[in-house]
Amino acid sequence: MESSDSNSATSRVLTLFDCVCIIVGTIIGAGIFKMPAIVASNVPNVTWLVAVWVAGGLVALMGALCFAELTTTYPDRGGDYGYLKRGYHCRVGFAFSWAAFWVIRPTSIALMAMIFGEFAVSVFPNSLPLYAFAGLSVIGLSLTNLIGVRFGKASQNLLTVAKVAGILVVVAAAFLVWPSAEGPNQEVLAEVPAQISNAVDSASTSENSSESTWEWFWLSMVFVMFTFGGWNDIAFVASETRNPKRNLLRALVVGTGVVLLVYLLVNLALVAGLGFEQMASLGSRWENATSVLVEQNMGPLGKDLLSILVCVSCLGAINAMIFTSPRIYWATAVDYPSLRLVAGDVSGKGCWRGILLQGVVTIAYILTFGDDKNGVENLTASNAPYFWSFLGLTVVTLMINRVRFKGQFEGYRVPFYPVLPVLFVGACLFMVYRSWTYMMDQELWLATAIIGGWVLVGLILSFLLRNEAQQSLKQ
Repeated sequence: MESSDSNSATSRVLTLFDCVCIIVGTIIGAGIFKMPAIVASNVPNVTWLVAVWVAGGLVALMGALCFAELTTTYPDRGGDYGYLKRGYHCRVGFAFSWAAFWVIRPTSIALMAMIFGEFAVSVFPNSLPLYAFAGLSVIGLSLTNLIGVRFGKASQNLLTVAKVAGILVVVAAAFLVWPSAEGPNQEVLAEVPAQISNAVDSASTSENSSESTWEWFWLSMVFVMFTFGGWNDIAFVASETRNPKRNLLRALVVGTGVVLLVYLLVNLALVAGLGFEQMASLGSRWENATSVLVEQNMGPLGKDLLSILVCVSCLGAINAMIFTSPRIYWATAVDYPSLRLVAGDVSGKGCWRGILLQGVVTIAYILTFGDDKNGVENLTASNAPYFWSFLGLTVVTLMINRVRFKGQFEGYRVPFYPVLPVLFVGACLFMVYRSWTYMMDQELWLATAIIGGWVLVGLILSFLLRNEAQQSLKQ
């Protein structure tokens, strides 16, 4: 039942460049400025530092290839929502939409908004508190997206280009410009190949060392995969993409590849500018190594410029999530007419109610966690189990649909099937396990029970609401 209502509400206005900007803009947030040093503190040397980031990029690429098949073969409304209801049942799709509206999407936006607020306070001290800056960013970008799709995508493209350009300037500063009188830039840069060679020679010196290294590796992957999250958002706007069978695959591969390249350059720049030992030391104290590097090379001015760059990067990620998320709620409202009042009408501009309500829930999270010194960590822990659970379930639908609809559809086919989908689902299970153990280690029992119970309420609600999903699937 992909009828005219779909076409009236979602015309195909997104180009390949728009899709790449959405992917890059969503993935590259504030994590790349904080996580490299934290990862470095959990690995023994430069070789493992590079290896863990490459591994994270390969896992993201595997997921992107799986989603390329889903998006080109089944251009369902709402991305994951459509795939889950097609592969399992409409109630599983509804459970995802419920979790997305109350937990996954608003916590992700609030997390990035709070990091934006943290750096905005450093640029404008003694002005507004962190939570005020965070709330204003959500309100401002929500209003921007209310103007329309074309204005929203233009804002996203501008923010993405600005953030990538700014990050490349930081990388160039470490390698070429503003060498510090007391910094190890040129010497350390020359020593990087030697460090890698020595690390390879000593990688297998003892069995105990090897076991310890792999423990560090798996712990580091948790931080790396958090930094790579967000490429799957392109599925939410697949029905608005021009020439989707060609552009969606290209956007996923190019976007993920650009992010991996940027991340590797940032890590090598930090090694060159600070040295691996200092970088790891900063990470063990959860300090921002990028800020230290820029301030060391450019002084206080450099630190302020970096703060502005982080703010722009966060705004790009926030805008991308605000732009894509209401498509989930709108697609759900198509199948559940009683939700159209709150999720949006299927005609006209459609998604504006979803944008507003999502903003309200997001601001509620900001007001709750904005003054908490562990607010960012707690939001991350609250989000991760549900994000990775549904992401893994979505990729499983690829294998289910291969059997159920064999020969009925034409689209891109993921290579090395079923190896890549199975490996990616395994990575998702690992992330779910690590995020749950983190929450238990931090004794976040109450938050876990409240969020889990509320997601269960959504599943129960799906039995009570009248839906047209089954009729939609049959046609």
